[in-house]
Amino acid sequence: MKNNCNQRLKERLFELLSFLIVAILFIYTNDRMGNDLSIGIITIIIGVAGFIVYLKEWISNRIIKGIIFSVFLLSIMVFFLGDIWFYRYYSTPITSYMWMQKSNLNGLGESIFSMMEIKDAIFLLAGIPIAESFVKKKYPLKHMALVPAVIFLMIAGLKPVKNIFIDKVDITRRYEANTFLRNWGPIGHHALDAYAYFNDSGRDEMSSEEKKAVSDYFNKKKRKENAHSGSLEGKNLIIIQVESLQAFPLFQTSAGQEVTPFMNELAKGGLYFPHVYPQTVFGNSSDGELIVNTGLFPLKQGATFFRFPYNDFPGLAKELKKSDYQSFAFHGDEEDFWNRQHAYPSLGFDDYLSIEDMKQDEMISMGLGDRSFFNQSYDFLKDKQNPYYAFFVTLTSHVPFSLPKEQITIKPEVGKENSYLTKYFEAIHYTDSAIGDFVKKLKDDGKLKDSVIVIYGDHDGLFLKDKHEVEAYYGSKISDEEWIEKYMPIPVIIYQEDMEGRTIDKVAGQIDILPTLYDLFNIKSSSYFGESMLDGEEGDALILKGDYGSQMKINGEGKVEGFSPKDQKEIDLSDQVIRSDYFKKIEKEVKKEDDR
Repeated sequence: MKNNCNQRLKERLFELLSFLIVAILFIYTNDRMGNDLSIGIITIIIGVAGFIVYLKEWISNRIIKGIIFSVFLLSIMVFFLGDIWFYRYYSTPITSYMWMQKSNLNGLGESIFSMMEIKDAIFLLAGIPIAESFVKKKYPLKHMALVPAVIFLMIAGLKPVKNIFIDKVDITRRYEANTFLRNWGPIGHHALDAYAYFNDSGRDEMSSEEKKAVSDYFNKKKRKENAHSGSLEGKNLIIIQVESLQAFPLFQTSAGQEVTPFMNELAKGGLYFPHVYPQTVFGNSSDGELIVNTGLFPLKQGATFFRFPYNDFPGLAKELKKSDYQSFAFHGDEEDFWNRQHAYPSLGFDDYLSIEDMKQDEMISMGLGDRSFFNQSYDFLKDKQNPYYAFFVTLTSHVPFSLPKEQITIKPEVGKENSYLTKYFEAIHYTDSAIGDFVKKLKDDGKLKDSVIVIYGDHDGLFLKDKHEVEAYYGSKISDEEWIEKYMPIPVIIYQEDMEGRTIDKVAGQIDILPTLYDLFNIKSSSYFGESMLDGEEGDALILKGDYGSQMKINGEGKVEGFSPKDQKEIDLSDQVIRSDYFKKIEKEVKKEDDR
């Protein structure tokens, strides 16, 4: 009798320990993802943790139960550990759409490992012994587990039941990237996100009223002439999207050396826009490519290049093709990274060269080093006839900014050799030099006079979460407002040899780059969002996700404010255009009319 009591006591204590460990893992994940622990989230965590612990008792065989529970627990640990690492870099949780992008994991090992922290080891230290003990347990639990499992499931459902039936709230509505996480914690986020994914997948059909709203929006756009309008018509267009380039490294020095000497030179001799804000969402670099090439905002959920790679996109390559331009895209990573091999033809590019088409002679971090990348790309481009459009996506300045020692050519400030910001400056300095060598080749071969160089950053390299690194480097506190105004913008440089240098301090977004180029190249299309940065009017930037994982608007004074109904309408219209493949449908309707 005494032995039976001791056995039951051990079983109860072990259940409690298992329950506490699983609950702590969920609480730790919630905390590491910057989320407050509300009463509602606590009930979900307690309910799910208890349900998992008692769920295993529905399997009677000790060995099978032990193996299944061990694998289940370890899978949960790995999944939420991935959540934490992903959030540290992107400031947003993993969504179901991300699983469409699993090919992007190739070459990201160093970036992923840079997100790890020693304290994350509690996942393994806490979970593995419990999991193992179920395999080796001498005394299987024999109590009926159905009642406590159902009770815990009911506890987990308290918050959603209250919201749905008492508060009459649509719990599936997501206002911004982190809505589910903030309201429901990591467990609720993944449950609701999975529901939203299956409910939201596929194309939308547009009503005639919705089509009219889109066409009216585009037709109302009127380009305002300025001193630069049409001044670059007929020139070769070379656009360079620089990985993780922010505006603040330009005109900065490290131990007396300029961080970006070549880009500084171009900025002084061309049109320089230092207050342009990144507007990428879940597609990161590929979203930058989408925005600049099409004038469309990225999808609010999921990466556009993965969800709708075969859309009939409008944009630069197709408009320039009307003037007999050839269009080429270049990237030093694998061709399927961000699904570019399918998306680029839809953007109108005639050819796409990736690492598979190049000699892999200078491998740095994720792929081909920028210097070799530009050298080999130039060899391909040098014999092409004018006019052409060449689009380059750099790679070496990707997180974690780790260059081989022999490639570091900028001196660090004394005492700051190991600073995160020092590593960032080293990577940006290397890429700046690689771009400089490329443009020098153009000039030496007499091709620069017929070419326009456009440089911009795809997204931030240092985020708000890295503010302490910047504060430590400069030795002063930075307010959130100062961060947004000074450290969040990316630079845009438009350079042509005959231009007069000019800095334009207008607040803008990446969405304004394409209409600015349309203005300069005298392209008449109005099928885009955003406005020319040369129109003389006060600008702004709509941030769909940004550093904070939330929507915000940067007004003309660089201050944060909320979206207006007009702003939200623009974002919604762009989303509809992509989700419905609007331009393909319009083309089909026009063709039908012509055939009649």
